Order: sequence, then structure tokens, then C-alpha cells
Amino acid sequence: MSRNRTIRKPMGVVMSHHILNRRVRKAGVAALIAAASAVALTACGSDDSSSDAKGNSSSHASSSAKSSQSDASIHNQAGQPGKQATTLGSGSSQARATAECQPGTLRATLDSAGTSQAGMNHRGTFLRVKNTGDETCVISGYAGLALEGAGHTAIKTTARHGSTYFATDPGSHPITLGPGKSAWADLVWTTTGASTAHAKYLQISPTGSNSHSTVAFGEDLDNGTLSLTAWSSKPPINS
Repeated sequence: MSRNRTIRKPMGVVMSHHILNRRVRKAGVAALIAAASAVALTACGSDDSSSDAKGNSSSHASSSAKSSQSDASIHNQAGQPGKQATTLGSGSSQARATAECQPGTLRATLDSAGTSQAGMNHRGTFLRVKNTGDETCVISGYAGLALEGAGHTAIKTTARHGSTYFATDPGSHPITLGPGKSAWADLVWTTTGASTAHAKYLQISPTGSNSHSTVAFGEDLDNGTLSLTAWSSKPPINS
């Protein structure tokens, strides 16, 4: 009887094997699902990255286009000031292109139109400088002056720049002189008899350089002192 008896495994062990098999199968399915999901996610991720790259490229391109449009707009808006700046630049270039008047092209004289200035021990006349050259030039500032006595002896001379008794000083400013054009300044002195200087000649340097013209100037004046306005484009107007 004992030899024919079937030896059975405990139920618990059988159940454990079944459960283990089911878990293995479930784990396999889960692994397959996870792998498929990973592939899908990887594929989606690739699409997303590509989309982002495209989106970024598109965004950068759009930003660049907007920036270019903005720059173009700014340039367009600045067009008029730019033209003005160009015009100003051209004017400055033209001003620089017009050279300062050279002493050799200038002729200084006393203008008899100014000799009517007289009153309260003051006397005056106009200085006139003419461009005798063939080119337009610029002059500014005050003339240089020096008195001479008989025999062209030097007389100590003081020149005061500014308004005179008869005219208001226009101040130093550039004056453009075309060929044959002139500029003027007012020249005034007093005659009270204080340390009288007996002048016979007057040296006039239009640009204040050593180059000068010498003109007759038979005047008695106090202390060898002269008052002088800056060059102007027209004869000084009496104040």
C-alpha cells in the first residue's frame, strides 16, 4: 500500500508557484509596456526637441526680423536729423575750407566816413580792411595798432579793445570776405592834453600779425592810447 501511494506536494507550494508565474508574466508585460512607453516618450521627446529647436529658430528669426524692422524704423525716424547733421557737417567743412585771410591779401586804410566822430574831447575814425586777393577768406578779432612820430619813430601805444565813445563793440566773430569786400572797425582817442603824443603815422595790422600797413595819421592824442572795436561786416553804428 505504501508503494502505490502518490506523493503530493503541499498545496501551499503549488499555489506559490502559480503566483510566482503570474507575477513573472505580469512583470514581463509591465516591462514590455514600460519599454514601449519609453520608446514612445523618446519619440515624443525627439519631436518636442525638434519642435523647440524649430520654435527657437523661428523665435530668433522673428526677433531678428523685428529688431531689423525696429532698426530700420529708428534709422528712418533719424533720417531728417541725419540730413541736418550732414548739412551741418558740410557747412563746417566749407567753413574749414575757407582759409583765414593772409596779411599779404589785405589792405588797411582809414575810412574818411568815420571822421565825423567828435565830441567831449573824443575824436574818432573808421579802420577799413579790404580783401585784395582772388579767394574768399575769413577775418576776425581786433587789428594790431602802433603809433609812429616824425621820421617813423616809435611811440609807446596802448590799444584798448571794446566799445568806444561812439560805437558798440560787436565782439570778435568771423567775417567772410569775398574778393574786393571790406570789414570795418571804430578807432577813437581823447584830446584832453594829458601826456600828449604827437603822432604822424599809424601802423595797422589787420590780423594782429607783424605784417602791417602804415598810413598817415597826423593826430595829437592823450597818452598814446587808442580805443578799438572788433572787425564787423559794416561800418560801426554810433551808439
